[in-house]
Amino acid sequence: MAHVEMIQAMPKIVVSYRRSDSSAMAGRIFDRLVARYGRESVFLDIENIPFGVDFRKHIQTTFQKADILLVIIGLQWMGAAPRGTFRIVEAADPVRIEVETALGRAMPIIPILIDGAKMPPAAELPESLHDFAFLNAIEITTGRDFHIHVDRLIDAIDQMLSTQPDAPVPGTVSSATTSRRPVAPDDTVDSAPLIYATSWSACLLPYLGFPIVVLLVAHHLIVNSFNLDTGYLRAVSLIVPSCFGFLLFWRDGAGSRTAVVLGIALGLVAVAGMAISESLNAGDPILPTTSYEWRENAEYAVSISLCFIVAYMFARGLYQHWVKKRKSFVGR
Repeated sequence: MAHVEMIQAMPKIVVSYRRSDSSAMAGRIFDRLVARYGRESVFLDIENIPFGVDFRKHIQTTFQKADILLVIIGLQWMGAAPRGTFRIVEAADPVRIEVETALGRAMPIIPILIDGAKMPPAAELPESLHDFAFLNAIEITTGRDFHIHVDRLIDAIDQMLSTQPDAPVPGTVSSATTSRRPVAPDDTVDSAPLIYATSWSACLLPYLGFPIVVLLVAHHLIVNSFNLDTGYLRAVSLIVPSCFGFLLFWRDGAGSRTAVVLGIALGLVAVAGMAISESLNAGDPILPTTSYEWRENAEYAVSISLCFIVAYMFARGLYQHWVKKRKSFVGR
């Protein structure tokens, strides 16, 4: 199993964001950071405070244990307030208090720009946040470059931590320590679907090998063993690739190019395997001998590929809709 680079002495990273501005993106970034540094090392939603506790003291206590602050800035990071003002200018605004606390402690801060946002000008910020406006920010997009951008963020975090006194030393642990299980609902209120950067080699077995095996087993049972109506095989050939195509994005966040290549490969290899299996069982030629057989094989291959790709696109569209819906909520 692949290994994931980690930090032996785990750092403490606080993610600051405004729910009405960047809730979904904060969840995606949080999941990547947890996969890298561990669940106990990344703080999200630190304002989830027990009743009766002063949230200002809670933030102060949390930041005493923190090594670095990530501030996620979207188009509405300033926070709309009544009478045309911004929430960031309010003394009791949690986002303002988080940034003020980090600046006061001379804590490393990395602004993260999303959705095309720009750093807020110092003139529009409270005086206590003027220094924040001049920090160099990193941009993270929601598209196919998301994982590349987050990798750059992780590199920046590691570099910042390495320059601090008594900085933790990078090490390596097995991915079994950081399993790819979804974050439980109570782990974070606003976590997005768990999405990881995946390599080609990591995609081949779960999204090409597994569905091919399932399709070939189903073909053998339906056609060779029980001689059932081929309608059952058609149904399986629609359902199986659809399930794996959906999971390719929803579970692993792979890019559209990966989905297209895997979908085409799945259709071609699966149909070729079915032809070989049927030939070995019935003694017929492996290659089709009539135009009808060629057309039927082509239809199977195209339908399998399309189901895989369309399900992937559906998962992607569903996630984007989910992100927009989250952004419409008025929260923190």
